[in-house]
Amino acid sequence: MSTGEHKQLISGLVEAVWNQHNTAAIDCYFDPGLREEVAEHYHQLLDGFPDLQVRIEGDLIAEGDMVVARLTLTGTQTGPFAGRDGSGRFARWSSIRIYRIDNGKVAETWAMQDRLGLLQQLGALPELESVNWAGGRRVGDRSGRS
Repeated sequence: MSTGEHKQLISGLVEAVWNQHNTAAIDCYFDPGLREEVAEHYHQLLDGFPDLQVRIEGDLIAEGDMVVARLTLTGTQTGPFAGRDGSGRFARWSSIRIYRIDNGKVAETWAMQDRLGLLQQLGALPELESVNWAGGRRVGDRSGRS
């Protein structure tokens, strides 16, 4: 498969599995060795966020058999998630996911997600004071300090 075909595969996966909530599509997009783990993740997310939607931000990046996606996930937590009952709160969080494709299926995947931000939005953790990592002024800081 070409890198263009790899990108199409991941776009289709996001749409079918995560946006259309098609559990049967897991078998179409994932290698048999990964399906059980993906199905568990799928049920955890959709049990907690039945209205879950996933948006690919910008372009997918592909090289060789790897595809990188920057994702935004949104949903309302109406069911159990991360050991907590449904909060009724809407949440938006980010994820960067790397997929390795083999024989037209996702064979491996890795992710970095903003779980801290998600749990804060759900009321599971206190809000933390913002930190300015770039050296500029913090939002709302009128002291003139950098």
